[in-house]
Amino acid sequence: MKSWYCLLACLISFQAAAQVPAYGPSLKVMSFNLRLDVASDGYNAWPHRKDLVKTLIDHHQLDLLGVQEALPHQVEELKTLFPYLTFVGQPRDTGRWGETAAIGYRASRLTFLEGGTFWLSETPDQMSKGWDAALNRTVSWGKFADKKSGHHFFHFNTHFDHRGEVARLESARLIIREMARLNPEQLPALLTGDFNATPESAPIQALLTEEAAVKDAMHESVWPSLGPESTWSGFKFPGEPGRRIDYVFVQGSPAVLRHAILTDSWSGRFPSDHLPVLAEVLLNPPQAIPQAHAHNDYEHEEPLWEALRAGFTQVEADVWAIDGALYVKHGRPVKLADTPTLQELYLDPLRDLVESYNGQIFPGQEVAFRLMIDIKSGAAETYELLRQALRPYRFLFVGEKAPVVIFLSGNRPVQQVLEAEDDGLALDGRPGDLGKGIPVEKMPVVSDTYRKWLSWKGKGALSPVEETKLKSLVLLTHAEGKLLRLWASPDKPEVWAKLLELGVDFVNTDDLKGFSTFMWEK
Repeated sequence: MKSWYCLLACLISFQAAAQVPAYGPSLKVMSFNLRLDVASDGYNAWPHRKDLVKTLIDHHQLDLLGVQEALPHQVEELKTLFPYLTFVGQPRDTGRWGETAAIGYRASRLTFLEGGTFWLSETPDQMSKGWDAALNRTVSWGKFADKKSGHHFFHFNTHFDHRGEVARLESARLIIREMARLNPEQLPALLTGDFNATPESAPIQALLTEEAAVKDAMHESVWPSLGPESTWSGFKFPGEPGRRIDYVFVQGSPAVLRHAILTDSWSGRFPSDHLPVLAEVLLNPPQAIPQAHAHNDYEHEEPLWEALRAGFTQVEADVWAIDGALYVKHGRPVKLADTPTLQELYLDPLRDLVESYNGQIFPGQEVAFRLMIDIKSGAAETYELLRQALRPYRFLFVGEKAPVVIFLSGNRPVQQVLEAEDDGLALDGRPGDLGKGIPVEKMPVVSDTYRKWLSWKGKGALSPVEETKLKSLVLLTHAEGKLLRLWASPDKPEVWAKLLELGVDFVNTDDLKGFSTFMWEK
């Protein structure tokens, strides 16, 4: 009974993720050694279990499937069993025993752009056996376009030799070289397969080098991996200890939302002698930019989302307390029915992200996110209303590992915040607050207007006097462990570069796309 509860939890968790496409649609990819069709398997032979394979794969609604040990007639049966999947990849040998490490892709979701097969040998472009391998081994690959997001990516699928130690290590090295050659644009890439090698082995470690930039989806998963830490079962115990030899790897930008080694069984019957490995990934999640502060974010069409998708880790919201509600607008709102609230624009979306991504704002990235609330109405009344409104969201910003920092600017309720012990709110500091012994947790950021420190508009050279003046402020701020922001700075790359060079921690900008591009092209 316990195994059914575990399975149900897995299914619910994978389905729930698809309901919150915060940063675009995710992809589900599986690696599955199907076990070749041999009569000696008796009760576990392919004809008696292919319906189990169908039920499992249908249920998980895959977008990509990398199979191993698929004989030619099994591949043909897969095409019939899964009409929504299109299969690519050549057999490793000619004849009936030409196993294929095929890739099946959901044609309604993905467009196949190009692909092929190469052999794991010294002559990869020819049907051949490599090094000390017992058998020919291949890699099937494809370049795809996601119809939902427009993103392009690669999928590589393989089956390493079961005997040749040298062959497995050299196969890993060859795959890394071929992935780099076929993917010079460094697009996101997925690598699946039965590697006949455990995580600590030389072949797997060769894949996981920093240079290769390949990562094990099990350890990258936002949510803890579900299932045993083993994938070979021999049609018996679900995951014989110490035998994790099947993997889903990611290369480049993809974030792994969920990972599972599936123990699905039917009254003790397993669909294969290997357990399938399932991962849900985001191909191109936003890459957090710690120096990015979104000013007047609410003026954008999708307030918080545009900032987050551009990688901004600090966002500003101008807030008015009117008739017991908190409205977001730079000037005092007139038509309240047409004015969004703080909860609608910021608090609810942040809550949804944290609940979807296991406490993270940027999936797969442990990075602080700050929400600066610029109080436009009276400090005391707005503070009290904020305390009430924030109670349902305390898990976002209260606690040592809280993913969000909320600090108050504008009409600052300084005394109330400094005296409060349990509300989790902080203040946006001013240079005049430095030296007063205010702890970082109560004042994480110090802000001031750009023109008080610099008159430079980005043309010509910055005055040495002004540069020295700003450097002094940076040193004073950092000496207290606080971060510095200058508002109303010119939105020019020259100014952005100089501010960062001088140690200013946050660039205050309305040009979300421009600054994001600037940072990633640096």
